[in-house]
Amino acid sequence: MERFIGFTIPQGGRFFVCDHDEVIQVIINGTISAEFCDEHSYKFVENNTSFVGLVFDGLTENAPIHRVGSTSISYELDLAQDFVHVRYETSGDSGVIKFRTFSGDWFVASLSADGRYLVLAEPYEVALYELN
Repeated sequence: MERFIGFTIPQGGRFFVCDHDEVIQVIINGTISAEFCDEHSYKFVENNTSFVGLVFDGLTENAPIHRVGSTSISYELDLAQDFVHVRYETSGDSGVIKFRTFSGDWFVASLSADGRYLVLAEPYEVALYELN
């Protein structure tokens, strides 16, 4: 895939990642697997209320999840920098992930619906972290 436009908030052990031409489903069940979907990216995005990221001429209006129970994330985005520090707290554990941003176009981070996973994305990379 080239130049991601965003992802759906993980729920039920899966989420979707989109670029301008393709949609893939990422399945999380002990191991991670991915499969291409037979969907047009922009139509998929228009019909999915949990999609976060870049669409057409700006960021989607859908809000990423920043807190689920005792798990939370925070970050300050400065597109002039080539990285974002994402802070997380979960069940008494905390840390910082330094996520490199290559394009400076956009960045978004979200917890999964259950707070177990953290997804970080920008146009050239999508990363998934298990938090608890």
